[in-house]
Amino acid sequence: MVGEMKNYIFPLLFGLVLLVGCQSKVYLMPSPVAMQPESELFGQTEDLQDENYLYTLYATNRRPVDPDNSSEGYTIFPSDTIRLGWTVHRVGDEGMSWEEILEESTITDRSKDLLLSSEYTREIVSHDISTDSEEISSQEYGYFSELDAILDRTFDKDILVYVHGANSNFYRATAQGAQFFHFTGHNTIVLTFSWPSAENIFKYKTDVLHAKKTVPAFAKLIELLATRSKARNINILAYSAGAQVVAPGLVYLRDLYPDESNESLRKRFRIGEVYFASPDTAFKPFIERYLKFKNIVQRTTINLNRHDSVLRFSAMQKGFSNLGRPDGTELSENERQIVVNEINTPNLNILDVGESAPLNLGKAHDSWYNHPWVSMDILLLLLFNLDPLERGLEEHWYNDVSKTYRFPENYETNLLRIAEKKRALLEERVKQKQAQE
Repeated sequence: MVGEMKNYIFPLLFGLVLLVGCQSKVYLMPSPVAMQPESELFGQTEDLQDENYLYTLYATNRRPVDPDNSSEGYTIFPSDTIRLGWTVHRVGDEGMSWEEILEESTITDRSKDLLLSSEYTREIVSHDISTDSEEISSQEYGYFSELDAILDRTFDKDILVYVHGANSNFYRATAQGAQFFHFTGHNTIVLTFSWPSAENIFKYKTDVLHAKKTVPAFAKLIELLATRSKARNINILAYSAGAQVVAPGLVYLRDLYPDESNESLRKRFRIGEVYFASPDTAFKPFIERYLKFKNIVQRTTINLNRHDSVLRFSAMQKGFSNLGRPDGTELSENERQIVVNEINTPNLNILDVGESAPLNLGKAHDSWYNHPWVSMDILLLLLFNLDPLERGLEEHWYNDVSKTYRFPENYETNLLRIAEKKRALLEERVKQKQAQE
């Protein structure tokens, strides 16, 4: 009896510690490997005089605390209104200069942790999800005009939409998004979609319910960005339970236009890279969802770890496995063949971080931002749309029938070759920009 209790309680407590830890303050993530102060990414940035401030966008379907004063913040309750605005975070201490921030944030062993502090949040416009996307108010026009003006100035012409996981408040979600703005050298527009998590470890079921209620709002957000901005592509990074919003949200978006072809919708929505990081969403239902949305996005990447303790705990609660820690025995033979067929195409990449021995991740749930190799791989994917082999990964075949990708021992050596290609891509972008001016 005692042994059985240990087998249940110890993983439970470990999972609780990890999840509770997710609610703490946000410190700047470890620097992606090969990121240096003289990095070409930072060298192409025009606004580095902003010193230690990170400017990102946000969208939320949370109800405001005070409907007449959005500066009071947002509640944990979902609504049918999307609220869009800007948020500013400070990196490190107030007196630190940009040069200090840049040097400290890009070294392997920092002298101190760099706290991300929320400095400013301003809601600009609200949009009811039942409103036709073609209808636009003067506030919306101004918001998206400013967004397009920034796209004109930045080298990355895509927008990154970051969707957080469970047990996350507005501050933590937007601070996580701001980290990627920093490590793209301020070259990418990052928009954090803050769905109404209950912000409580013991209310996971509420988070699941709120994620489900959020699906139409997320679909409307993607449609608004595609309709109202000139972004080349809209990339999506969904972390953990954020997959419960994104996967059904993309299906919802597809179902809004049943008579329109996949090709037409792919051009209309311009959804580029869709990255599921440690996805906490049911494995088997995802397959059906993916088959519905796969043809309206350019590529889907799934980051999984079969040793993930948080997803193990989640599966214990729900009684079935998650996409980030899948159990193939839940599938029929026909379903397994469908999965094999899909992952052997270039449009679906399975990144097996758990079995990438050099990463030594163990039971980690947060490798997408907390491991320098994995975060660098995401940067190469989102900034340059490189294929896995072009990003220095290696193929691995399960039973010689299904293809996945892993990090090799010589990954950092491979980055030297990739860095040359990255430099060439940046130089080409500079030339294109100069030709337009």
